[in-house]
Amino acid sequence: MDTKILKEIGLTETEIKIYLALLSIGATSAGKIVETTGIHRKNLYDALNKLIDKGLVTYVIENKIKHFQPKDPENLIRYLEEKKNKISEKEKELEKEIPELKKKFQSLVPEIESEIYRGTEGIKTILKECLNYKEVLFIGATGDVGERLPYFWPQYNKKRIKLKCKWKLLLIHEAKNKQITQSQYYEYKILPKMLSGLNVIYIYGDYVANVLWLEKPLAFVIKHKNLANNYRKYFDYLWKTIK
Repeated sequence: MDTKILKEIGLTETEIKIYLALLSIGATSAGKIVETTGIHRKNLYDALNKLIDKGLVTYVIENKIKHFQPKDPENLIRYLEEKKNKISEKEKELEKEIPELKKKFQSLVPEIESEIYRGTEGIKTILKECLNYKEVLFIGATGDVGERLPYFWPQYNKKRIKLKCKWKLLLIHEAKNKQITQSQYYEYKILPKMLSGLNVIYIYGDYVANVLWLEKPLAFVIKHKNLANNYRKYFDYLWKTIK
């Protein structure tokens, strides 16, 4: 039989060998099990005791010699049920401790979290993260994400529209006639030509991502609530200022 399932419910390889051997030969002595399985006698007794505890093996004494025998395989289901019940009890105990553990964890979380992403796959990761927010703001957007990520963008944009994830963009001057500006849930204004550049700032949730569209894109992402809120203020000021 495939012994994988027996391993997955918690039996060791040694326990499985012994139990299957007993199912084949029936009640027998420890010596016969050693002879059949090749398991060292010390390891054999340790495993037999565990199988007895699990309700899978029992023994009788004849002429002062223990003869071990397997119990009905139905006991494997009972053993699994017992494990499930114990896990359920442990889960309830753990749930009581979680609030205190979370307090300790939160006290360790750094005030500022930062990450660096390199290459187009990194940019895709940031864009996917943006889908978790109802509104994403962009400063200095180039409007050419569809050209930079031609295979990724069409499906991504469909998903963004389906999720009603709204993008508000302050586009660089060169992006004013880009096709992307016709997308749904997409508002934009055009920045003065003097503010054109290679970097784009994304603002979403508590995150600020500064993306440099080099030959190999590079992005610096910072998570900080106050910082993100300050960037929103900059964005709002520019949005109101630009006609």
